[in-house]
Amino acid sequence: MKNPVRVTVALDEKSLKIMNELRGEFESQSELIREVLKFYYEFRELKSVRREIILRYVEMLRNGEHVVLDIDHFIALMKFLGSHPEREQFWEIHRDIARAHADEFAGKDLEYVLRRLEACNLFRFTAKDGEYTLVLSSELLKNFVKSFLEIVLPFIGYNVEIKEEFMKLRVKPFSVSD
Repeated sequence: MKNPVRVTVALDEKSLKIMNELRGEFESQSELIREVLKFYYEFRELKSVRREIILRYVEMLRNGEHVVLDIDHFIALMKFLGSHPEREQFWEIHRDIARAHADEFAGKDLEYVLRRLEACNLFRFTAKDGEYTLVLSSELLKNFVKSFLEIVLPFIGYNVEIKEEFMKLRVKPFSVSD
């Protein structure tokens, strides 16, 4: 085997602290640097993605409780359900699932719930002056998202007013005393 190329690297304090923390996971500093370089090389396109988003997707997909579904397929299902003679049965199941999620979200805040649903690509949201604007992926998702929030948010301690607009929901939380 050819001798490896030696390089000298200057580390700032933060980088040195990280290296010292990771050092115990590898047989040598050289192995640590080689593995970190390979890892970065493989995942460098994720550099522009916020860490919390990556972790949220990993959390949701790792245990098999969520699936990746093309939004067009989901919208097609919503269209089909809109005209199905037993559509009320679906909405009752949806409400049951929302109640189960409410238990999972206990202790979480409103923004956590919205970010979690945003990760499902149901909507994008912005916050301004204590109000949240949810821009839906499709008008057909409005009832799905609204009914979910109407069950989950009061359960975790939020009284909310949800106003419907075209392709949007506006969520305004109120304190318990309001």
